[in-house]
Amino acid sequence: MKLFILGGSSFIGNEFVKKASFSNEVFITYHRHSLIKENFSSIQFSFPENFELLKKTIISEKPDVIINFIANTNLDYCENFKENVYELNVIFTEKICKLCNEINSKLIHISSDYVFDGKNGDYHENDQTNPVNYYGYTKQLSEEIVLSYSKNVVIRTSSVYDLKLKMNFLKFVLEKLNKNEKVFAFDDVFTTPVLIDELIESILKVAASEKSGIFHISGDECISRFEFAQIIAKKLGFSDELIIPTHVQDVESKILRPLNSCLSNKKIKELFNMKFSKLDQNLEKIN
Repeated sequence: MKLFILGGSSFIGNEFVKKASFSNEVFITYHRHSLIKENFSSIQFSFPENFELLKKTIISEKPDVIINFIANTNLDYCENFKENVYELNVIFTEKICKLCNEINSKLIHISSDYVFDGKNGDYHENDQTNPVNYYGYTKQLSEEIVLSYSKNVVIRTSSVYDLKLKMNFLKFVLEKLNKNEKVFAFDDVFTTPVLIDELIESILKVAASEKSGIFHISGDECISRFEFAQIIAKKLGFSDELIIPTHVQDVESKILRPLNSCLSNKKIKELFNMKFSKLDQNLEKIN
């Protein structure tokens, strides 16, 4: 399978490229940090400056599947620089969709649990979206564009973490605990954390299939950030007294967040026989 990875130097994209390049032909874009490997090619890319170069490269390569990891996900930036965010999260997605359609490639677009308002939780793929902040709004719009083409795929995911501690909530908590510092974590915001390896495995299975539409890729556990941090502390031998519950309305930021954006992963498990490991089991693998 020939894959073209947009955003190959991102947190998820980087790990995806490492695993996908073992058994697939891979071409990637990177923004600032290049990935020097013998088994895939790459180009530096910024939007909109380099779009024509990207377009020529994609037409030349004619990939079977294009996977889009490019997006601005910083909530504060999204609220304060809406025009820039709209251009990257929506306009760029629209241009890629048109290009995929021209060369008959499948597009897999990475989206978010933030397309939901968080009032109910246990969201399924066909549940009504209703974002409460601008980031979620742009992801909703990009989803609509992607799904207007019948062979495309939207992947919604939630609270991705890795065990190499490169960057994410797990790394943040461990850095605090190692310094014997308190960790303030929301006890009223719930998500379904997923291990990055299982997310990547799921995306590769979808990419190799003829399936299209929306897929939720998340863990089995709907937990708060506070519970997440408590599990980390207990499992790795730290005092859970350092984990302090806080409420989202108490933070200085006025940006709304979905309070319970937990995703149901029933569809991906049934169609692709995927299994998702427990958080406490995964933490045992950290050296």
